[in-house]
Amino acid sequence: MKKTFIFLSMLFWAVISFAQKNVKTELPISNNTNDISFFEKTYKIAMGYNDLVAATQSVYEILGTEDSNVAWKDTLARLFLMRGAYDQAVFAGKELLTKAPDDIRLIEMVAISLQSAGDAKQSLEYYEKLYPKTQNLYHLYQIIVLQYSLARLGECSANIDVLLKNPDSEKGEIDVNVGQGYTQKVPFKAAALNIKGVIAKQLNEYAAAEALFNEALKVMPDFVLPKGNIEDLKKEQNKVPEQNTNQPKK
Repeated sequence: MKKTFIFLSMLFWAVISFAQKNVKTELPISNNTNDISFFEKTYKIAMGYNDLVAATQSVYEILGTEDSNVAWKDTLARLFLMRGAYDQAVFAGKELLTKAPDDIRLIEMVAISLQSAGDAKQSLEYYEKLYPKTQNLYHLYQIIVLQYSLARLGECSANIDVLLKNPDSEKGEIDVNVGQGYTQKVPFKAAALNIKGVIAKQLNEYAAAEALFNEALKVMPDFVLPKGNIEDLKKEQNKVPEQNTNQPKK
């Protein structure tokens, strides 16, 4: 069966808005004293030039003098995330969470880093901790995306229903990957309806799938994904009579 033309969030998106290109320049730093103010200055200078590698080096120097400085460990974790060093960001974030397990910002950082690193199962665990604390539709949508990717379709559908009942689902928007490197800003409601339609199609519930895709288009008429999914649905349905004609007559 032809692979369904479906959503993918932006994983990443969301996700990707925090990441920047890794700058490969390095800043030689020399300081013969234990005065961290020198490295604080080099950190600020490096950040001013968006040189994340040099900024990271400065933070390491600071932690080499004050290894228990939680604020600078937090800065280091954020730098890892900004550089796209997701494994390091997860490690640093989890270390910080041992001291502050209910810190919403840290939980989100670890969830995003895990999702960006491709660890859907662990990322989902952190988003599931995060959403009850924030009631943020973006976090709920990421739960839906991750549950779909893990083929947890029953839970995914249930959470879609929760999102659809939220009165803000038609107002808030999410960047959705529509293929070939393009994204489209879409209301949460339209994006969720499209995913629910894809699930219905996978269950061979074609009428329900088409109705859900059309419902998504009512919310956003120029939404690329449900348009493509309807076209694919019709092509697959048109193949059925052709296949039946090749069956032996009884």
